[in-house]
Amino acid sequence: MEYLPLGSLKDYLPKRNLPKSHCLMFAQQICQGMNYLHSKRYVHRNLAARNVLVENDSLVKIGDFGLTKYIPEGEIYYRVREDGDSPVFWYAIECLKESKFSFSSDVWSFGVTLYEILTRCDRRQSPPDKFFEMMKEAQGQMTVVILIKLLEQGLRLPCPKDCPHEVKILMERCWSADPSERPDFESLIKKFQSLRQAYWQSLS
Repeated sequence: MEYLPLGSLKDYLPKRNLPKSHCLMFAQQICQGMNYLHSKRYVHRNLAARNVLVENDSLVKIGDFGLTKYIPEGEIYYRVREDGDSPVFWYAIECLKESKFSFSSDVWSFGVTLYEILTRCDRRQSPPDKFFEMMKEAQGQMTVVILIKLLEQGLRLPCPKDCPHEVKILMERCWSADPSERPDFESLIKKFQSLRQAYWQSLS
C-alpha cells in the first residue's frame, strides 16, 4: 500500500485546527473514494478515521482493505461467517445482529467517520467512549448485546459541537435503522458539494 507520511486522519486532525470547510472537503473526498469502491462492487467494512490516510493538507485517501468483500452481481449484501475482532462501534445494526454487510452498511460507517472528522478525532469524544458512557448501567452484559439494544432504541452518537444543521441531518440519515433509507455515496458527494459551495458563498 502507498506510504503517506502524514498518517491517518485520526492522528492528523487533533494536531490541526481545521475550519469546517476543510472538514467537509475531506468528507466529500471519502465519499468519492467509497463511491468508486462500490462501483466495483466492493464493501469496505472498516471505514473509520484511522483508515483514511492523509496525502497532503488537501487530499485524503481510503486505506486498509483487509476486511473488504466483493458482492457478486445480483446480490445486495455479504454475510460474514469468519470470526475475528470487529470495529463494532462503526457498524450498522444489521451488521451486529445478522453479520450482513452491504453498500448501505458502509454508509453507516461513513456517518461515524464523519462524526470523527467533525470532532477532530478528539479522543474524549471517540465513538467507543461515547457509547461506553451510554452503557455504564449495563455492567456484566456483552458489549455487542447492549450496543444493539441502544441502537434499536434509536440512540446514536451526539451531534458534534458547531456541526452545521444540514450536516447533522445527513449524518442521521446515514444512521437510519432501515438500510434502504440511507443515502448512497453518489448522492452524498452532491450534498457535500452544495454544502461547501453554500459555505463559501456565506463567507464572501
